[in-house]
Amino acid sequence: MNPLIEFLIETKGIPETSIILLLMLPIVATIIAVWRQIIGLRTFGIYAPISIIFAFYQLGLEDSGMNLVRGLKYGLGLSLVVFFTASVAHEATRKIKLHYLPKMSIVLSSVALGVFGMLAIAAYLGNEGFVAVDTLPILLLITVSEQMISIYIKKGRKAAYILTLSTLFISVLSYLLITWNVIHQLILNYPYLALLGIILNLIIGKWTGFRLKEYFRFKSIMSQSESD
Repeated sequence: MNPLIEFLIETKGIPETSIILLLMLPIVATIIAVWRQIIGLRTFGIYAPISIIFAFYQLGLEDSGMNLVRGLKYGLGLSLVVFFTASVAHEATRKIKLHYLPKMSIVLSSVALGVFGMLAIAAYLGNEGFVAVDTLPILLLITVSEQMISIYIKKGRKAAYILTLSTLFISVLSYLLITWNVIHQLILNYPYLALLGIILNLIIGKWTGFRLKEYFRFKSIMSQSESD
C-alpha cells in the first residue's frame, strides 16, 4: 500500500472505502467521457451516471465487504422503479399546464412514494436486506430521474428511453470495474494513477476524428468512396 494511503487509513482513521471512491471518480468520469466522445453513445450528462454508479456501490456494501450481486440486484431494481414511476407521473401530468419546477416536484414526489411502496412491500415480504439499505443511494437514484424527464419533455419518449438504457449500461460497466478488487489494490498502491484521468481527458477533449458509432453508421458510404 502507498505510504500516504497507509498513513491516512491506519493513522488518521479515514475509511478505505472513502479513499477508493474518491480516487476512482476521475477514472469513472473518464470512462463516461470515452463513452461519449470516442464511442459516440450519449448518457444523461456526467453527473447522472456517476450518481448511479456510486449508488450501486453503496447498495453493495456490507459489513463483511463489497457484495457485487447485491449492488446490481438492488441498484437495477430501484433504477427500474424510479424510471418507471417517473415516466408514469410525467404522462399523468403531461396534458396539465404546469411550470417546470412544480411539475418536476410532482414527478419526484411520485417517485419517492413509489420507492416507499417498494420498501413497504419488501418489509411485508420479509426482505430484510433491501429494507436495511442506506437512504443516500436511493435519493441519488431519485434525483437522476429529473434528467430523464427533462429529455422526455425536450426530445420525446423514445430519446429518453434510449438515453436511460445507455446511461444504465455504462453505469453497470463502470460499477463492475470499481468493485473489482484488483483495481482497488492498484489504486491504493498507486494513487497517482487517478491523475491519468485528467491527462486522458486532455487528449479526448482534442478528439476530432470519427466516433466508433459513426464508423458503423457510415460504413457503407466509406466503403463506396474507397471503391470509387
